Amino acid sequence: MNHRSWRTRLILISLAVLTLIGAVATGASAFVLLQLGRIERHELADVLTSAPQQPVTAADVLIDQSRTAAANPDSANAGDGASIGDDASGDDAVLGEQDEFSSSSSAGNLTAGEPVLPGGPDGENYLLVGTDSPLGLAADDPLRAGHSDQNRLADVMMVIRLRDDGTAAMMSIPRDLAAEIAGTSDIAGTGVIAKINSAYNRDRTTAARAARLIDTVEENLDITLQHFVEADFQAFLRLVDAVGGVEMTFDRPLRDQPKENATDPTESRSGFVTGAGTHLLDGRQALAYVRSRHLEEQLPDGTWRQHGAWNDLARTDRQRGFMRTAAAQVAPALLANPINLLAVLDIAADHLSTSDTLSIVNDGRRLADKFAGLDVDVDVEDYELRVVDVHDPVRWSLGLDPLRAEHNQRVLDVFRGIGWDDIVESRVRVQVTGTARHQVAARLSELGFDAQAAGPMPEGISHAPEGTVVYLAPQGRLAAGLLVSHLLPVPDFAGHAELDATTVILHIGDEPLRIDPGYRRVDVPPADQLAP
Repeated sequence: MNHRSWRTRLILISLAVLTLIGAVATGASAFVLLQLGRIERHELADVLTSAPQQPVTAADVLIDQSRTAAANPDSANAGDGASIGDDASGDDAVLGEQDEFSSSSSAGNLTAGEPVLPGGPDGENYLLVGTDSPLGLAADDPLRAGHSDQNRLADVMMVIRLRDDGTAAMMSIPRDLAAEIAGTSDIAGTGVIAKINSAYNRDRTTAARAARLIDTVEENLDITLQHFVEADFQAFLRLVDAVGGVEMTFDRPLRDQPKENATDPTESRSGFVTGAGTHLLDGRQALAYVRSRHLEEQLPDGTWRQHGAWNDLARTDRQRGFMRTAAAQVAPALLANPINLLAVLDIAADHLSTSDTLSIVNDGRRLADKFAGLDVDVDVEDYELRVVDVHDPVRWSLGLDPLRAEHNQRVLDVFRGIGWDDIVESRVRVQVTGTARHQVAARLSELGFDAQAAGPMPEGISHAPEGTVVYLAPQGRLAAGLLVSHLLPVPDFAGHAELDATTVILHIGDEPLRIDPGYRRVDVPPADQLAP
């Protein structure tokens, strides 16, 4: 996670534009309303997903000992904390049976045993797509290389999560990410595997293309999307021109020659050419640079050689470098000159389209109010999926890195409403020992825990306890609390120095154990009260 990347500055630009649009729209300018009314809106409400409830985390169910002690010092010092909820006997309980949680003890203003329900949605996800349609370019324009008028590939894809508390998170989706395209079927009857951006090039209308891309992103990344925004690359070209160009510095001369001058005439080239030093790029030059796939650099002896890797990862890096520079120059230009806003409105009217779930005026005002005081260095989070090259004789593409599965899941969790450091079921490893360990492990796995049946005895424990016990590390109160929030009767607790903060051992005793998908508030003893 990087809090100071170019994407944070892009959000600043977007929110600045929304703020200005909201302010201008308040005055109900006929010109502004006319321009905003020209923005195409697609019927996608039935395709997009309503924002889900905020998941319950360990912090939601665990009674804070420090808060408890301050609110009720007498009860905080009572007992040794070895067990909780002794009156919840559960003698006739069976595995997996659901029941209402009953209160068993009180601590301050919180009651152990009371139900904990998911909260309402804490934000919404926006899918932003930049397309590379060559419509409007001359037939011999190098920027058309490799593209027909029918091409509508999603050249840039980004998910932005705008939270109700005024913070934001961003994630880029690699355009060449290998994905199962929604609504397709191969000879074997399974979905077609292709680059994820190709999902936007299989249908005739923008609404149909957007619907397939939305479904593909949701199904492959297991996140929900609430809004859709699309801009074609002509908007990029005009925006750069509207602010007078963008200065870029190059260490050496670079070129991405047109087909007739390329080493391999079958390769599409953008036509970008520049000398060394600092240059002011207009919209066409900027677009040629960020779309370059086969850049060459000139050496001091006058010869040319390949510049970097000729793949989508290198191209993405160049885009980031340009956008980092451009964002720093564009944002002040937009804020300093209201005339630029009028140009942006005109560009938006010509090249922007949205889902019918988004109102440019009303939502623009709402978002402008909410994010007016945004500090991009503090309030905006920047995330990136880890990918690897996947090569076959037909095509190369990108796949999610299996070695970075935990990292990628944490990134995606952010866009599911789960914080980077939150403790949820998928981040808690449970080793289940004792009687019925296989049944219990299977049931906990259904609830999302990383649960496995171990041996009949907990590792490192010489004598098996008679009852059900949860073993935890000194720093494992959150993980243990989340597990116990699903269990009745409440087990005893014991310390285990060899466990980490997110691993617990659940030893099943002879008494029946109920595992409920719901949550209840729990009180886990602090480390100094845990018997080893």
